[in-house]
Amino acid sequence: MKRNYLAIAVATVLASGSANAAGGFNWNLEWTFNHTAANGSLAMGSEIVSYDSDNNRLWVVGTDANQANLGLGGIDVLDMSGHLLQSFDMSALGGVNSVAVKNGQAAVALTAPTKTDPGLVRFYDAGTYSVLRDVTVGANPDAVTFTPNGGKLLVANEGEPSSYLIGPSGDPLGSVSIIDTATYAVQTAGFEAFNSQAADLKAAGVRLTGPNASVAQDLEPEYIAVSQDGTSAMVTLQEANSVAIVDIASATVTDIKALGLKDHSLPGNGFDASDRDGAGNAALIGNIQNWNVQGMYMPDGIASFNKNGSQYYVTANEGDSRDDWPGGEEEVRVGNAVIDSVLNDAMTAAHGADWQTNNDKLSRLTVSMSGDLDGDGDLDQLQAFGGRSFSILDAAGNQVFDSGDQLEQIIAAQFPSLWDDGRSDNKGPEPESAVIGKVNGRDLLFLGLERSNAIMTWDLTDLNDIKFLDMIFTAGNIGPEGLNFFSNADGSFLAVANEVSETTSLYKVSAVPVPGAVWLFGSVLLGFLGVSRRKA
Repeated sequence: MKRNYLAIAVATVLASGSANAAGGFNWNLEWTFNHTAANGSLAMGSEIVSYDSDNNRLWVVGTDANQANLGLGGIDVLDMSGHLLQSFDMSALGGVNSVAVKNGQAAVALTAPTKTDPGLVRFYDAGTYSVLRDVTVGANPDAVTFTPNGGKLLVANEGEPSSYLIGPSGDPLGSVSIIDTATYAVQTAGFEAFNSQAADLKAAGVRLTGPNASVAQDLEPEYIAVSQDGTSAMVTLQEANSVAIVDIASATVTDIKALGLKDHSLPGNGFDASDRDGAGNAALIGNIQNWNVQGMYMPDGIASFNKNGSQYYVTANEGDSRDDWPGGEEEVRVGNAVIDSVLNDAMTAAHGADWQTNNDKLSRLTVSMSGDLDGDGDLDQLQAFGGRSFSILDAAGNQVFDSGDQLEQIIAAQFPSLWDDGRSDNKGPEPESAVIGKVNGRDLLFLGLERSNAIMTWDLTDLNDIKFLDMIFTAGNIGPEGLNFFSNADGSFLAVANEVSETTSLYKVSAVPVPGAVWLFGSVLLGFLGVSRRKA
């Protein structure tokens, strides 16, 4: 949810519906609400949206992304026609981050006015808007998620320091708060038990990069998805390129699972590495190639689903860097990096002597200083941010599927107007958020692409035959951040909070149970063994 960028609006007039989408999937835009003062908004933005099934309303939290004062923000409540029913100014309490609604209660996560202080979850009666209870949680609560029956609320306390260079005294603990929604009693699942295991975690691939920080301080929970039976949860630890598994009953982190590196030299794992790759440095859209680069999955959003009695999770592999880095900035362009001689020789053999200086090759690519494996100041490995993909994980955090380079391949081939080549040297389309909904018996994944200003839709009904269905997008909607799928008596819907355009849109979606063969993944299935294995 941390954003600071200048988004590029789609220049062409984009469609607002799909009547004959692939695989029998259809979508139509119902309405868009602009969260402005003129429209009565006190949220002044749209970041996360949640559906209130008891009252048939949408709760939207927002911070004005276009204002220097990031303390502005609040809640807007909309009806199913897109009309504003209620608005709250939350700025006096701190920074509003997230909202979830279940069983007549709305839970809102708030960062304290001093970011490193304990945060707050405020519970509202979703029908009357009255405050039910304030519950103190960890620092910088970044996401809230109810268990399926609504009995518990899980809170991802990111615990970001004001600066990573400030030292341990200014670095709060990352944790997951678990709140009983009947009594408002709170338990904390922390990472302190792993403090003595830092060396083993690093060896396993968990990125621990905070200077002088303990494991519990270094790990920063981002998003949470709960298992279908409500007994466990998986938490994304984006900067650590890992996920954590939480036992809800005991409020215990039972495992931290490193997600490994994506080998972009393998077939089906290519990517567009440059924003200036063409004659005269003109943009070359869809220049997707294989490079000797390792991608750090670094997921942001995560969603839960169950298939044939087995639990799975989908991660949106966005990628993220830290603002501070021991000795300087974490991000460096390949063209400006000091490269180890062994790596240079290997890259020259694979890509030519100009691999580091040519804009048509890797000169423009942004990589992490974590590629300095031996700590001598030069890069021994090129580690790029994000997987430019979505992955499916089993209940233990093992990867059973990754979409490879299909996100970029599909956009370049079918939706070139959505290609933002200015981000090719960074994280590509930036898969940000993921939700899964069952529509007419089919399991559909909605994947928010922050830089393409669109939502990709995939059919996960048959995990041996995963299909791309269609792209949902509307002119003027920029930076989809929060997605919420729900069904009611009127059909199935996808609500989208667009952070940069500060708009919320509602789409009606439908699907028919027919087989299709769109964008079959063949070799990209990466050794999918039925539905229970995965790769790291």
